[in-house]
Amino acid sequence: MQRNLGCSRTRTLDSSVAIKVTMGQNSMFQERLLMENPNLWHEFKVIRGAEYDKEEVLKAILNSVDPLHLLPVKYQVRGEDSYFIANNCGPAIEKLCRSRLIIKNPRGNTLILIIVLGFASVHDLNVNIQPLLLTTLKKRYDANTKSLDLEAFHKDLDLSKTVYCPLSQTANLKYVLNLVKNTVATFEHLNLKHNELYTLEAIQFSDFMSLKYIDLRFNSIMNMKDLGALNDLTIVKLWLDGNPLCENYSSAKQYINSVKTYCPHIIQLDGVSISVSNMPLMYHNYFTDSTKQELVYQFVSHFFNLYDQEDRMVLRGLYDKHAFYSFSFSIPFTIAHRRDLVQFTTNRNILQITDLNKLDNFLHYGEDNILNAIKILPKTYHDKHSFQYDLIYDDNECIVISVSGLFKNKGNEAEVLSFNRTFILSFSPDNEYNIINDQYNIGDAPNNKTLINIDSTAHSEDFIPVCFSSTEKFEIITKFGQITKLTKDWCKTYLNEENWDMRKSIQNFMKDLKSNSVPQEAFKI
Repeated sequence: MQRNLGCSRTRTLDSSVAIKVTMGQNSMFQERLLMENPNLWHEFKVIRGAEYDKEEVLKAILNSVDPLHLLPVKYQVRGEDSYFIANNCGPAIEKLCRSRLIIKNPRGNTLILIIVLGFASVHDLNVNIQPLLLTTLKKRYDANTKSLDLEAFHKDLDLSKTVYCPLSQTANLKYVLNLVKNTVATFEHLNLKHNELYTLEAIQFSDFMSLKYIDLRFNSIMNMKDLGALNDLTIVKLWLDGNPLCENYSSAKQYINSVKTYCPHIIQLDGVSISVSNMPLMYHNYFTDSTKQELVYQFVSHFFNLYDQEDRMVLRGLYDKHAFYSFSFSIPFTIAHRRDLVQFTTNRNILQITDLNKLDNFLHYGEDNILNAIKILPKTYHDKHSFQYDLIYDDNECIVISVSGLFKNKGNEAEVLSFNRTFILSFSPDNEYNIINDQYNIGDAPNNKTLINIDSTAHSEDFIPVCFSSTEKFEIITKFGQITKLTKDWCKTYLNEENWDMRKSIQNFMKDLKSNSVPQEAFKI
């Protein structure tokens, strides 16, 4: 980047200079002048920042200056270090100086900053943040329903390439909401899921009298008193599950009454109608035993991470050797054909099937047959934020899980479908569960639902095969020994080196064998 400031020189802040700035020494006059100039960009260098995830670095820095304004722009990695620029952030820089530009991240590691004050002028380095925000907000606004979708705003695929704008920073949320109200339109529905919000102060001091529905799920709101920011609004529908405050209540009645203290007009809470008394409550997620909740989340996350891989054969090991699998498709064949969804139409929908012989053909038995049926279905990307869970049955030997949500068909960028999947899991002696029945149904997304922030071309998190059970390890050691003729201990050594990946372990063994690096005592006598 070209420095062209229209001023005589830049200034560099490191730990030693930061102390002088904090002490208010007269020699720091030029530094303070640059810090207070709103027309200058300052460059922030994170020493060895390349070792960390972008969001981890920026979140640690912003948390250290909160609630002061700092908006990181054009984050990039160069060599071992990472860099970003920001302007109009003098108070935040001064607060960083008080900690000598040394920051602790959540993992306990130390981040060290070096700041170049007056790196460039805003005229010479022109970054139009407001038009970029407006484009993003217009994309996320639905005029038909007067809805504003700000879910995981800082991860927006277009916005995050240039600017890191987490709404957990009160100043950012207030600015974004006012920008929508003043330049886009008023809104009645506001989705703020997955933004790590811990306060609603930005809403309290803004005029959003049209707001009726607000989704605050999966944030960091600790206390019900924070809902005081909604006191003056006519909120009729509110979603709070996934926030720490939900753990403060032992009964649904206490929880509902507490919410009504701050939102007296509410008729629906967490998707449950509470306006009619003496009626049973309906829940977004349901667990007969809360102790199994984490198990359900882990299993579902693990399953769909594997299912969304390019090669679904990585699911091998999850299904019992006597498992059953069936698939049904709710969209009529003629419509599916027009929408290029023919691959989904070989389904076992008993109400629609005319050839009864196909009932058996479409009921797949055994792990190999199941995996062969699954792998021919189109590639998918599931939106885990849309998932709803039900733990239907649990007797500690067998559990039944139903999960539903939305996914994208990777073969069609715009295609969003809904699904429901019911798993019956059986507990095995190796302290793990295997699928013994999998019932899979696909249908249309409700109300033409779209997934704004899902990149269907992205791969799911890479899967590294790991064997957790002693039985699986014994089987792999036995197979590896049959192939290589190595002793049990040497088999373990090769397999451990490659995280129990049989193919890589055999490749390493063959290399060592060709180079005569395997001693004679490593082989079985």
